[in-house]
Amino acid sequence: MKINDVLSGIFFILFAGLIFFLTKDFRLMPGQNYGASFFPRTIATAMGLLGVILFIQGRRSRDGTPLIQVLDWVSSPRHVANFLLVIGALIFYITFSDELGFLITGFICLFSLLLWLRNPKYWRGSLALSVVSTVALQIFFGQFLRVPLPWGLLQEYAW
Repeated sequence: MKINDVLSGIFFILFAGLIFFLTKDFRLMPGQNYGASFFPRTIATAMGLLGVILFIQGRRSRDGTPLIQVLDWVSSPRHVANFLLVIGALIFYITFSDELGFLITGFICLFSLLLWLRNPKYWRGSLALSVVSTVALQIFFGQFLRVPLPWGLLQEYAW
């Protein structure tokens, strides 16, 4: 599906407005000239300005084409299955990551996607890539960036 920049621009302008509205009650930080709303509002301002630019460019280049075009891949069962599998993997991760933990859920999602998208005959490479990637992500986000990824069933082995 191809969406004209007019619609993308409108989306970003509205989203920026929503961010501004939702951050209006953020408190000021004691002893500073700016508060908790400074960073989100700065991003929202940039998002809104770029949304205006997208809108203008979309209006200039539209030349009678529809705002939304359905592309050829939508009629391909394999491509639609790829799309649905990625969405399914995300839903699976959101649903089960707290109970199973990041390492198990991330491995299942990544290994399933690699098996499907690469080819099952490359299962050894997919297995190795899934294990190494999942552990590397756990170390990078959990240790270096201090993002609290869930351990789930592996809680007693948490490092």
